[in-house]
Amino acid sequence: MCIGVYAGASYFLRDFKLYEKADEKLKTQKTLLPVSMRNEFAAYEAGELTDSLPLLDSLAKIDTLLIAHKSNYRMQLYAKGKWLKTYIIALGQSPLGHKVQQGDNRTPEGMYKIIQKSRGPFYGDASAYFGVAWMRLNYPNNADAINGFKKGLITEAQKNAIIKANNAGMEPPKNTKLGGGIGIHGWYGSWPDDDQQNLTWGCISVQNEELNDLYKKVPVGTSILILP
Repeated sequence: MCIGVYAGASYFLRDFKLYEKADEKLKTQKTLLPVSMRNEFAAYEAGELTDSLPLLDSLAKIDTLLIAHKSNYRMQLYAKGKWLKTYIIALGQSPLGHKVQQGDNRTPEGMYKIIQKSRGPFYGDASAYFGVAWMRLNYPNNADAINGFKKGLITEAQKNAIIKANNAGMEPPKNTKLGGGIGIHGWYGSWPDDDQQNLTWGCISVQNEELNDLYKKVPVGTSILILP
């Protein structure tokens, strides 16, 4: 579960080098990517976060792709390598660094997929914060499971269960110390668009009017690369 309340924390925009020094190093991000992409990832280290940034070769082959840049609160939509649109996003209340465990309020970093989509109705005390739609990501992914096991956060059985679910395209277990229930959703009303929007418990939030557009354009199975 990832809905949160506006934390009001103030964070300035950072380029990749400043982001490295602020928290987990970018080289850690590389280990969260598929092996086939790691050698190409250096292109992003020096690149400016603009709509014209060329895609990595492996990314350009993906039918529908989202790239979320946490450092500037933007998420780009691509179709077969062609840029279509950029969305302004909100992040977790602790925006720096990769999500490690339940309750750290961080938005994950790495490669994920949209595995479920719903327009509701939503239920529960925080249901209003889903806004007009919800798209679940497969957090924790296999890399999260392996790293969590190495850190002693989950058992080998839990690691294997997460990997098995991901390999089958199913929702991974969300009841371990790694947490779960991470996705893309709207908000209760709208949040202030000031590039300091650190609101959720780890999800990506999109303004409701923009989320309607995004929801129509991204099918289940869409890949999303979340960068620092």
